[in-house]
Amino acid sequence: MQSPVVPNAALPDATSVLVICAHPDDMESWCGGTLALLAQRGAAVSMALVTAGDKGSADRRVTADEVAEMRLAEQARANERLGLIGLRFLGERDGEVEDTLELRRKIVGVIREVRPDVVFTHDPEHIWPPYITHRDHRIVGRAVLDAVYPMARDHLFFPEQVAAGLEPHIVSHVWMFSTSQPTTAIDIAATLDLKIAARLEHASQTSDPEALRLSWRERAAAIGAPYQLEAAETFSVVRL
Repeated sequence: MQSPVVPNAALPDATSVLVICAHPDDMESWCGGTLALLAQRGAAVSMALVTAGDKGSADRRVTADEVAEMRLAEQARANERLGLIGLRFLGERDGEVEDTLELRRKIVGVIREVRPDVVFTHDPEHIWPPYITHRDHRIVGRAVLDAVYPMARDHLFFPEQVAAGLEPHIVSHVWMFSTSQPTTAIDIAATLDLKIAARLEHASQTSDPEALRLSWRERAAAIGAPYQLEAAETFSVVRL
């Protein structure tokens, strides 16, 4: 039976936070307000991007590599808006992500380097929206969960990383976004403007900034309404 959602729940007690996303602008959409709150409270919040969203353009004059360069630059500016530090790119191609040992190796390496208390990522099991969620989201979420437990924890996974000084690390919680079964709702009224400003840094993905501002305010309000919150983001939280 699904646990009831905890409205306006406390932010995770974390000094180091890592968000792992499939594409640029995924983070802003689903957890930008919450990460901004964590950064404002002193947490070191960093990001790993699995792909650069290199297929995310309708402009036939640009190559995939040019799109990737542009979108990584947009993500870096968005991160600055929200107070994030560190942007790591794992080098996979947009729409071609597979749940491989090599991908898990890359993710474990980032976890062992950053040593986060909490990891934010896509929910791979209870997906929102259903049926049409980008396949990269599903695959990244599953790979992250497997990397967090047990791989990052156990020294016999990827011992070459340990030999290079990346010691095993235990993550205490995973906060999964884009979930159809949330257990936690966070009040982001104080950081909604920052969330929207960060999303607007992705100019290549924005045809109408004013329409986006309006739709994102409406969406945050709709998410918060069941919990009597002016604006919210929701998560499924797993304790490890």
